[in-house]
Amino acid sequence: MRNSIALFLTLAVLGSLTSVTAFAAASETDTAKAAVLKEAPAQQVSFQRDEYPNTKLPMSTNVPVGSIYYDYLDKLDGMGYLKSMLYGTRPYARVDFARWIIEAREKAATKPTPAYIETMLTELEREFKPELDAWFAYAEGRKDQGMRGVKVHSVAAELAYGKFSQNSYPYSGPVYSGWQPFSTNNNGRHYGQNTNFTVSGYASGNLGREVAVSISPRYGWDEDNHLSGALDEAYLASRVGIFKIEAGKQALDWGQGYTGKLSFSNNGRPLTMLKISSEARKPDNGFLHFLGTTRWTAFVGQLDGERADNGVHDFNHPYLVGVRSDYIYDNLSIGLARLSLLGGDGNAFTFSDTWDWVRGKNADYNDKWNDQAGLDIKYRFPGLQVYGELYGEDQAGYLPSDVAYRGGLYFPQLTKDGSWDLRLEGAHTNNDWYVHGTYQSGWTYHHDIMGDAMGRGATKAYAGINHYLSARDTLGMNAEYLKLGELGSLNPKMWQLWLNYGHKLNASDRLTAMLGWASLRDAGYQDGNDVKDKFVKLLWQRSY
Repeated sequence: MRNSIALFLTLAVLGSLTSVTAFAAASETDTAKAAVLKEAPAQQVSFQRDEYPNTKLPMSTNVPVGSIYYDYLDKLDGMGYLKSMLYGTRPYARVDFARWIIEAREKAATKPTPAYIETMLTELEREFKPELDAWFAYAEGRKDQGMRGVKVHSVAAELAYGKFSQNSYPYSGPVYSGWQPFSTNNNGRHYGQNTNFTVSGYASGNLGREVAVSISPRYGWDEDNHLSGALDEAYLASRVGIFKIEAGKQALDWGQGYTGKLSFSNNGRPLTMLKISSEARKPDNGFLHFLGTTRWTAFVGQLDGERADNGVHDFNHPYLVGVRSDYIYDNLSIGLARLSLLGGDGNAFTFSDTWDWVRGKNADYNDKWNDQAGLDIKYRFPGLQVYGELYGEDQAGYLPSDVAYRGGLYFPQLTKDGSWDLRLEGAHTNNDWYVHGTYQSGWTYHHDIMGDAMGRGATKAYAGINHYLSARDTLGMNAEYLKLGELGSLNPKMWQLWLNYGHKLNASDRLTAMLGWASLRDAGYQDGNDVKDKFVKLLWQRSY
């Protein structure tokens, strides 16, 4: 932990020094590049030269799941500033973010652009300047494409206060796992009672043209756990031909859901893994043209060794294997995925099991592995995006016997300028979702569900509306209802309400505030059946 803190402080100091010294030298270049992007981007930047243009650039890491820049992309996409279709496999590479920024600038040059969109684009251009410079060098045929060295992208400080009736509310299953309001989809991080203080950072860069590194340390204090530290992400990336290879710890987010993902998300801790992904391949000119632009991702990681604690029958250190393919069209994205929990201490996965696993054949009782598979889809209409997920697990006659599903609507332009937008989403899981007879700790990692935090046998309804008050200020209002799985004779129900406010202080600094209230009914806690939780958070972030 001491090493990660020292590295974080070193990177932060270096980032401060380099940002100050580089600003004056880069200002004229940045102005020129911005002019090119705004005035004649289509003539200056072309992505048609090679079938796999990313392979012509220096190696790139990914933008961490949960970054505000994903919200920016979703808004730009919904407002019609992006030509390329976004897909459901996150994280996205930094060079892909840069390509989408150029597309957005091309579109912005053809129509009036609201001030808040201009602010987003300016902030994105600043964040992804090394990748944008590399795209320009590639388009101009220059071999020197930059992206040298490790750069601190951001540092943040968070102050939070939580008044929770319980630090963790248990599920009816999986056993010994729980959830906490306002801490879901948070890389497995839970808040302590009363005061919490956290500092964090994010840095990435190149160790040569073919190797890149990313690191995201976090250090915190709360009244329950006192001092703690962790590396949320730390991995190396390289490639062989069109295949990107990443080794280390990072969060993944597979699916189209906004409030969670049915199968795999960043609700739990980021998993240490070996991941291989292909660069996007343009539509085939022959028989397979109907597949559209294609890309695929596969990973293997090992879960925790605390699964058989407290008398629970389970197997420690099982493996999690995931395979996903994306099919991307002009306005449609389809994703197919399969994830398997297999092996573990005392539950060896042998060579003779391989063919049964490949074809999805498992035992009727005492399954040797736990599978989830399904599809997600998103279609964009003018002024409306429709998305959904449909996943199954367990099998009967080679077909899933238990299903879960999610559907959502995103209205990015309630007003002509898009200053108001609305999202509606619902999801449902059945009573067997996330639980398993062989792996009795269920679909969990360090006691957090790896999919949607609502758990098994649950129904969710969400509504959220955002208002861009100005170029610098955003207000969000959110409401969520959950009918949770039964706890014995109890059937808990929860309402969550929260407000978000974001303010851009200057070119480098952003301030975000959150105020939340949750009411859990029919749960049998304390003296009555109703409990209430309160939460407030203030986050300052500086970008370099």
